[in-house]
Amino acid sequence: SDYPDEEEVLFDIGACFLIESIDEQESLQIIKMNLSNEGQKITKGYLELTRQETEELSVPIVFGRLLCNLGDYGKSQKYFEQLLKDSEDEDRAWIEFNIGRAHDFKGEWNEARKYFYHAYDQMINSKPPRIKDSAHVLNYLGNILCYQGKYDEALDYHQRALEIREKFHPSGHIDTATSLSNI
Repeated sequence: SDYPDEEEVLFDIGACFLIESIDEQESLQIIKMNLSNEGQKITKGYLELTRQETEELSVPIVFGRLLCNLGDYGKSQKYFEQLLKDSEDEDRAWIEFNIGRAHDFKGEWNEARKYFYHAYDQMINSKPPRIKDSAHVLNYLGNILCYQGKYDEALDYHQRALEIREKFHPSGHIDTATSLSNI
């Protein structure tokens, strides 16, 4: 222990507790809590929902997306950069897409565009081409171009994404609605 005079309690990552009470006594706080499996239920639900939305994503990619969705863009970016270096098995197009996503949320649009273009090229040039997946990339590129005031280019990307989504999704699908809203 770094603090031999103090008692420590260590928890596993992902441990979830319900706080029963907090008792303050001068400079000491006594927190009574019980272990809960709510965190596991929430995590499982999140993973299932994300997999339904993006169908083919692995757990490592879903985890990195979660970091970004929680607003931890820098950690998400570093996580995916490390995954890109270390993993032979993971989907490189989705990894680069998510590095671009982190840059996008940080407002680093030119850097994000580089990663999105590279992810798009990988998706389109794969055998067979991953047209359905490419709509996600086109959507993000359209958003960035809009932020940069390049409205005609943005419209083109959003229309291309919509065309793909209408082809692959049933009427009323959230991705199609997103594309229509962006247009």
